[in-house]
Amino acid sequence: MTPLPPRRAVALCALVLLAAGCGSGGSGRDDAGGPATRVADQGGLPPSAAGPTPSFGVTPDDLDTDAPRYGAPSAGAEIPDRPAVASRDCSGRSGLLVEPGPVDAAMGLRAMTVTATHCGTGTFRLYGYPDLKALDDDREPLDVRTLRGTRQITTGVPDPGPHAVTLRHGESATVSVVWRNTYTDTTHPAVDAPHLRVVAAPGAPARTVTPHGGVDVGSTGRIATTAWKKLTRDR
Repeated sequence: MTPLPPRRAVALCALVLLAAGCGSGGSGRDDAGGPATRVADQGGLPPSAAGPTPSFGVTPDDLDTDAPRYGAPSAGAEIPDRPAVASRDCSGRSGLLVEPGPVDAAMGLRAMTVTATHCGTGTFRLYGYPDLKALDDDREPLDVRTLRGTRQITTGVPDPGPHAVTLRHGESATVSVVWRNTYTDTTHPAVDAPHLRVVAAPGAPARTVTPHGGVDVGSTGRIATTAWKKLTRDR
């Protein structure tokens, strides 16, 4: 057989490759019988080392993350508006509805309301102070004390003191929760509790609320609460 000139041989091989998919080709279909998947170049690394590529229209900043949220928001981050006052809406609900109000901050003093609304049948009785527990991201208790009465934190929030409060269906009661964001112990990180567990009365079910901005007690290690006070219908 007469050997082909080099240029003609290269051209012929190219035609064969296009027609038959030779080289490393295969059939152009995957093992399941569907179209073969093409893997994009990831900087010379195998796909497992380069990491997953987000779906189209999704950036890494849009994905959920388990990273703590104690730090300042990143540049350009959108900070949500402060929550409205408690809805006190029993529509479609039963039992005890517990809702946080917005956190007011001034000169390191924090204050917010917690509202309990009776959405069950019969009456619900409260007396004195709720049991509060600051929780971390995993909803585990933090080393934060709860004081009954607010005088050790501030004299600017009146406490009605323990007294009986009876709620019928749709009625509500409220407490004020106060703390100070003071950080003086640099040997330990500042405490910022994203959640607050509320037990309105002994034997009542625990409810967990997530105040806007969290409960940032710094190194003070304490929060304080007033006693329950019934809300009138016009509030």
